[in-house]
Amino acid sequence: MGHRVLSRLVFEGGFDARDAHESLLRGYRSHVWAELQDGSRHRLTFYDLTRLTQSLEDECSAGRRFFTEPGLVIVPEVTLANMEAAARELAREGFFDEVS
Repeated sequence: MGHRVLSRLVFEGGFDARDAHESLLRGYRSHVWAELQDGSRHRLTFYDLTRLTQSLEDECSAGRRFFTEPGLVIVPEVTLANMEAAARELAREGFFDEVS
């Protein structure tokens, strides 16, 4: 299958200035879908490294030796620009050809 093209990111509940600020501060944004030009949607969850480390440490403290989220994408900072850039590159690289 040929590589797909990102049409837009869709955020559950929308994505306004407050959401942008909170995502950056939390280092985390879930309930995001990459909508491709063919109409398909693929769930993504964005983390920065600090939040990812905290989440893994929390899981290990609870006895779970791993951490995962659907469509996990690590970005330097959880900003709209970084999320869109990552989703565009994932589409270009064929990532969405492999997952549903």
